Amino acid sequence: MFNETFQFEQEWCMIHYPEKPNGFAIFIIGDTQHYVNDETSFWLENKGREMMISAFTNEGYLVYYSNLFGRNWGNDIAVKHAFRLYQYIIRQEILNNKIHVLGEGMGALAAIKLIPFLKENIRSLVLISPCVSLEAHMNQEQRGKFFYKKLLREVQFAFQQQGEGNPEEWQEDITTNLVEMKKGLCIFQRIDNNSYKSQTERLKEIMEQRNRNHSPSTFHFVLSDQQMNMTNKLISFLKEQENDL
Repeated sequence: MFNETFQFEQEWCMIHYPEKPNGFAIFIIGDTQHYVNDETSFWLENKGREMMISAFTNEGYLVYYSNLFGRNWGNDIAVKHAFRLYQYIIRQEILNNKIHVLGEGMGALAAIKLIPFLKENIRSLVLISPCVSLEAHMNQEQRGKFFYKKLLREVQFAFQQQGEGNPEEWQEDITTNLVEMKKGLCIFQRIDNNSYKSQTERLKEIMEQRNRNHSPSTFHFVLSDQQMNMTNKLISFLKEQENDL
């Protein structure tokens, strides 16, 4: 596996190249603590995530991600940047235009908002312990005053940072994108070490709605120490979505 850092529109990004490419790419949109700088990334420094990246590249996947303005909470700036990064990678690399998107935690917000931009070019969507409703997360955090105030400042900054967006935009229900998406959806919900446990009931509702629509969907409850098992299931899911080029 060969890694390369680069700047795209002033945001640090990292790309992982497989030794034997299969022609497919995975675009990762990470959680609040996931970072990229000029030398490394959270996905290389965290043992479990590094193992996941290695598993992806061993299967032939090109993997890439961006620092994406840090704690962006799914603001429009981050979503549009993510779409332009997708366009850039597709132009630069020899890849199938239809990509797999993986969103973890906060990153699920931007990943879900990215669906209408990618349209038919999203091959599948994988969500790990996702935040699919920022409003529900805010309500959950209200129980702890200190952490809630910190989160509120982060969200307000995210939606005001460049003079764009409505500070109340975090109340928007974006889960319709998940329900209406015809491509495969796979969700891994951690039972432990999950900052977004309040999302579980909404996730179940989404899966029920997708099942009624006969849209390909899988849902797994997992433990944090089952990283390898989760990765194997994830890769199996990705391959199932690659029958139609």
